[in-house]
Amino acid sequence: FIQPYWIGDSIDTPQAGYFGLFSYCIGNALTGELICKGSPLDFGTIPSSAFKTAMFFVGISTFLIIGSILCFSLFFFCNAATVYKVCAWMQLAAATGLMIGCLIYPDGWDSSEVKRMCGDKTDKYTLGACTVRWAYILCIIGILDALILSFLAFVLGNRQDHLLPADFKVENK
Repeated sequence: FIQPYWIGDSIDTPQAGYFGLFSYCIGNALTGELICKGSPLDFGTIPSSAFKTAMFFVGISTFLIIGSILCFSLFFFCNAATVYKVCAWMQLAAATGLMIGCLIYPDGWDSSEVKRMCGDKTDKYTLGACTVRWAYILCIIGILDALILSFLAFVLGNRQDHLLPADFKVENK
């Protein structure tokens, strides 16, 4: 989430650099130094509204995943099936947020900053001379991970319901 390595330069790019959700670094043509900009607290420094929207969805997903981990403490206070189902819904919502973020992020590739680094052939959903970097790929793997974990939690939650004694089960009326 915080690493600026979602897309980056390649051999053919006019300038060195890389972009993340909210921060980016572009090389200075004269000195070769990377000049970094962008902050999650200052929306004006983010080069594209698509990057801002993707940051929002990925940020919410990150908090949902952390919340899901913290929900493990509920095993001491609640029924295990309930905890599994709460975590499952949180993981499913996180997977949805990550998916939306990953689908919206390329919409910002037509910003002037990205075009300056990646060349004139860069447009929405077309990277031009740049390449996709490891953080974007990791986010896609995170989507699959959250989906698998939510499925597993739903299965475990439903199995826990069947393990309850008859006097603990709630009758449907």
